[in-house]
Amino acid sequence: MPSTRYTRIEITPDAYRALEAEAILQGKTLKRLASELIMKGISRKALDFVKEAATASGESGVEFDEESAKVVKKIGATGIHINDQTLVTIKEALLESGYQGAMLHVAQHTASMERDELHRVLAICRSYKLSPQLAADIFKNLNLIETGSI
Repeated sequence: MPSTRYTRIEITPDAYRALEAEAILQGKTLKRLASELIMKGISRKALDFVKEAATASGESGVEFDEESAKVVKKIGATGIHINDQTLVTIKEALLESGYQGAMLHVAQHTASMERDELHRVLAICRSYKLSPQLAADIFKNLNLIETGSI
């Protein structure tokens, strides 16, 4: 699932340097930090308009409760695409064996970069004390979360 590319924008050199410095301080990519700052500065009216347009076009009808939404925000958009079959099997492991079973499955069946990312997501879900069912829902939509579509 390729990531959607958008038109590039230009910012002033001072803004770029400040963004770059802040990204280093926060340990984030320029893309992620810029996206977060833009979304924080957008009006509620604009956000509602974008959400309405996305729903009308069928882009992302995914809705999470308040606690799950915090987890989704914490996971963030890293841009790593995980194989869909891998996500299905992790979802099944969560539902059948809970977090321990899912972590074991990830450790046994994934490569290092995927494994690190999946363990990170499982750890976030567990630290927020999400039920395995809610965590499974998040894993079902993980590629949308990772691309920043949710």
